[in-house]
Amino acid sequence: MANGFNLLAPVYDPLARLVFGKCIDRSQCHFFGRAVSVKSTLVAGGGTGRFFEEYFKQHPDSQLAFIEKSAGMIAKAQSRTMPGMNIGFVRSDFLTYSETDPYDLVLLPFFLDMFSDESVEGIVKSVSQVSKPNTLLIVTDFVKQEKRGWKSLLIRGMYLFFRLTCDIEAHRLPNWQEAFARAGWNIKESATYCRGMIGTHLLARS
Repeated sequence: MANGFNLLAPVYDPLARLVFGKCIDRSQCHFFGRAVSVKSTLVAGGGTGRFFEEYFKQHPDSQLAFIEKSAGMIAKAQSRTMPGMNIGFVRSDFLTYSETDPYDLVLLPFFLDMFSDESVEGIVKSVSQVSKPNTLLIVTDFVKQEKRGWKSLLIRGMYLFFRLTCDIEAHRLPNWQEAFARAGWNIKESATYCRGMIGTHLLARS
């Protein structure tokens, strides 16, 4: 996956804006204000870091660990940093990430859709390992469309595109909600964007 995203990194943001406008930016920032007293945050697969500015407006004194497998995406994200942003960039596959320090907040922005249900189980374990009992989790991703139509076709087209260009393992949206629920994570709030194509969810452990 990493090599494909390296090639895609320079045009990733223009493509996303062309298809979804500002929905991706707004959706992944939607719940930033719900997390209070955040001192440390981990983001898995942070892409080009388009959320940095809004995140540090909400949590200016926090530390952000940015875990991304693609060197191209990390370089793009690093170009977005500004003075005062405390960000540690780590090039790593989150499935093999060995960090054990707990975080107050975990972000998974448009990350889970790249993986099979089996791999999502591993991601759930990794998230739980870096979480405190009161850690909050924000998952932002595309929403499975129950009815056939243009939205369903667009999502299928995206999967074809990313499988061809980035060799992602997923063929369809995984059922991440059930995987997290089995591990004790519950969805507390949700919001949708782009006519229901994108969903963002705030989760906590019971």
